[in-house]
Amino acid sequence: MRKSGGSNSSSNNNKNGITRISISLPSDLLASFDRVSKKAGFTDRSKAIQTAMRAFISENEWLSGNESGKGAGLIELLYDPHTRNIERALTLIQHNYNHIVTASTHMHLDDDNCLEAILVRGDARSIKRLANELVEKKGVKSIKVNFVKVI
Repeated sequence: MRKSGGSNSSSNNNKNGITRISISLPSDLLASFDRVSKKAGFTDRSKAIQTAMRAFISENEWLSGNESGKGAGLIELLYDPHTRNIERALTLIQHNYNHIVTASTHMHLDDDNCLEAILVRGDARSIKRLANELVEKKGVKSIKVNFVKVI
């Protein structure tokens, strides 16, 4: 069934909540996807595409500020250990969010850089608030949040 005004088509074979779709892709993109998904352990292209779509949704909802609901993730924080009281400040912030922080670990990268990895689980808005508080601290060089929404 072709939708008017679009190039995507779908067939509503809604068995068990599954909808069959058809898309057009450049052949090199499909070949790369198949190669990478096989290396990742996928034997079923549909499962690989579903996983990629879920990741795309989670990442883009997070980036667009439309985060809501429950999820889990990892906050990676790179900071300068020479900044006065930085470790104490980061620890206190994590304690203020002990309802979502499940674990953290610290890695010494070199004389001027440390990496803090913080595992979180809970409400997406709380996780975003935690990340915002952490990144505002003097001495924090960068932050990356990997969030997986429970879909």
